[in-house]
Amino acid sequence: MAAATLFGMPPTDGAQWWSTNPSLDCTSIHALIYEVPLASGGRGFACGVTGTFVWLAAGGNWNTSLRTSAPGSGAIGVQYAFFDQDGNAVSLDTTSGPATASGNSISLVLSANQPSEVQLLGPSGGAPHYPATQTGSIFGIFFCSDPSICASVIPQLLYSFFPVKPWLLSVPISWDSTFALLQPSGLAKRWSAVGIQDATHLISLAIRNQSAASAFYRIRVYDQHGLIAGEAATPVIPAGGVRAALLADIVGNTLPTGILKVAVEGDAASSVSVLQFNGDSAASLQVASDVTP
Repeated sequence: MAAATLFGMPPTDGAQWWSTNPSLDCTSIHALIYEVPLASGGRGFACGVTGTFVWLAAGGNWNTSLRTSAPGSGAIGVQYAFFDQDGNAVSLDTTSGPATASGNSISLVLSANQPSEVQLLGPSGGAPHYPATQTGSIFGIFFCSDPSICASVIPQLLYSFFPVKPWLLSVPISWDSTFALLQPSGLAKRWSAVGIQDATHLISLAIRNQSAASAFYRIRVYDQHGLIAGEAATPVIPAGGVRAALLADIVGNTLPTGILKVAVEGDAASSVSVLQFNGDSAASLQVASDVTP
């Protein structure tokens, strides 16, 4: 049982996202039980599932938002925490509906079926134009009074580069464990994706070190015949840190053109996001955990 989270908890004066049952069982979704201090002075209990959005870009020409909703089966408590590329807490200005906030985290309470969007405006102190871009990652905790409620939560991150480029990218969360069939684990030691690399197509990737120590990761590229076409190691990424780059900037510009498989592997667990750019178009590629024969 966890007594509290690092950044506190969502408020308990609205929809009830917690249970009063001290015997609440969250083992069916492999989740922790959190003790919830109630506004009334009593104690509540909640299952909590966690995950990471590997990359954020807020401010400058980037517009980033977080969307989720509570399932029809019950209310949820939501908490997002913001980190820079080295895994340090970072303060962002955000809006959620009419409310504007500033800090290194934001908490929400959603009633059953209630949708939510949190817009990340940019680094705190950069208002109103936010000329600087803050990059890093976002950690999310989703609390519920019953395991079946947590098992149905599907958040997503969206970011765009409009009006400079007509990009609108949707990226799923990388869950810390396999909480349900809808929520496959987003942590592994080897990941892969399939994309196209040529004069007009570019592949980029973001890697978050999910271990407690600094680590590097090896990038291997396989051509259309399944043969290694290039490989290189990333710089060392600090614990909880994230790095993003074009594939060609990591492996080099000697890659063959056409369809490629990109594998990211290391001794430490990671979460990975891969994007495909085609001129003014962009898409988030499917990333899957992979194994080495």
